[in-house]
Amino acid sequence: TTFLGMFYIGYMPSFWVKVRMLGVREHTRLARLAAPMLSMIGRKATSLPAWVPATMPLPITQGAIFIFWSWLCIAFSDVGAYFTGRKYGKTKLGDVSPAAGATSPNKTLEGVVGGCATSAGLGMLGAWVMKWPYWWLVGSIHGVMLALLGLVGDLTASMLKRDAGLKDFGDLIPEHGGVLDRVDSFIFNAPYSWFVIKFVLPALGVGK
Repeated sequence: TTFLGMFYIGYMPSFWVKVRMLGVREHTRLARLAAPMLSMIGRKATSLPAWVPATMPLPITQGAIFIFWSWLCIAFSDVGAYFTGRKYGKTKLGDVSPAAGATSPNKTLEGVVGGCATSAGLGMLGAWVMKWPYWWLVGSIHGVMLALLGLVGDLTASMLKRDAGLKDFGDLIPEHGGVLDRVDSFIFNAPYSWFVIKFVLPALGVGK
């Protein structure tokens, strides 16, 4: 249990920290819009106390921008899945995967498709903003992968809670449970995202 906790809650999410510091600062298609804000952050960074690491506010690395769009995809994939499943959901996920149905009986196949579509759309937008080659293809694939791995994280968390006889991991956030209940979709996406920005994007010529 201790090893699982260290690996699941400690090691896997740490890949987001690795992603944050990867790549150099690159201008995106939204650079002109963000320039005033970044200039203000830069001025404030120079006035920070010496004991504050300079990497806290800056630099805005390729990894930091990648994280922003990836987290946007993950968050809105949940929103898309919820509303699509609520309006069109008829096929229970358990009909396709009994294990998934036993873990989370309320999820529907239509909801999964809606979540993937929402994430794919935002993934394409992010890929276009970050000037990825074949942004329409690479961005949509990346978005779908984020949504599916987010689903795996959600199901894994639900399985752990059911095994422990818990409804939520905590009660810090009213009506939403604990912190882990909110970030379970991000856990399995962390190592995947590190792999993408470390190997896949450089292979496509991004950042060269």
